[in-house]
Amino acid sequence: MVTPKDPALERRKVRLALRAFRKDAGLNQPDVAEALSWSPSKVIRIEGGSVGVSVTDLRALLDLYNVSDVRLRLDLEEATRASRRPPWWSPYRDVVSAEFGVYLGFEGSADALYAYHPTFVPGLLQTEDYARALLKSRYTGARLKDAVELRMERQERLVRGQEGPELNFLVDEAALRRWIGGPDVMRRQVEHVKTVAGQPRVTVGVVPFSLGVHPVLRKGCIALTFTDGDDVLFMENSSGALTVRNDQSAVDDYLTDFHKSADSSLFDDRMKALADEIIGHLPNGRAGGPAGPSDSLS
Repeated sequence: MVTPKDPALERRKVRLALRAFRKDAGLNQPDVAEALSWSPSKVIRIEGGSVGVSVTDLRALLDLYNVSDVRLRLDLEEATRASRRPPWWSPYRDVVSAEFGVYLGFEGSADALYAYHPTFVPGLLQTEDYARALLKSRYTGARLKDAVELRMERQERLVRGQEGPELNFLVDEAALRRWIGGPDVMRRQVEHVKTVAGQPRVTVGVVPFSLGVHPVLRKGCIALTFTDGDDVLFMENSSGALTVRNDQSAVDDYLTDFHKSADSSLFDDRMKALADEIIGHLPNGRAGGPAGPSDSLS
């Protein structure tokens, strides 16, 4: 399945192209603002991605940068128009924050994804029952249904699709042992982690308790990397979610810690052996309370 392009990705394509053309033309942002009688902040916002660019302004910029390739200009004009279309996740707007919406726009078109959460199984690895048990402390009724469906659709697009980013997950042993929804839900969840680990493009490691304090501990993050740069870091914390863009050093620091923790984590047969041990200690009954309060979106 080819993941449809999101408007946020099309906006990213345009802003990266415009920034590259400006640099090739030997101009800085104040030069552009002066030449087009714009405020300097307008150029900064366009290149930073905080605002879109109109087709009219796009043409003015391309003229200023002496971009004459007709096919390239038409391609960027189409991308500009596409950036104004509703995103794929628009049916779930009620459960998508502005920051998370930005993240979702990039997720399916990244080259690689690196996810870790110190408390829960990462969202892209969750079963439907686990996700529902986790999210029902935050949502009820139709909003709970939408939140769970959004998570399942993300999995359909990224994990089970034929194309998409390379998916790298670290799952904390604590997440596999914590009863979210009770032992039956957890038994299916741990089995699901084992199953997903065997799929193409997916790597799953478990960070064991024996590792103690490790570099990526306390960092509930997802990093998205792209071959053309401008990587994205999505962070979750007790006060909500925050998407960080245009801060490559933050992404690099997280990835450095992620790989350090991965070096001492369990993969393949060792990961599956621990998962089987955890399953073996789960009771056969259905006892077990619901998850505690959580703001986890990813």
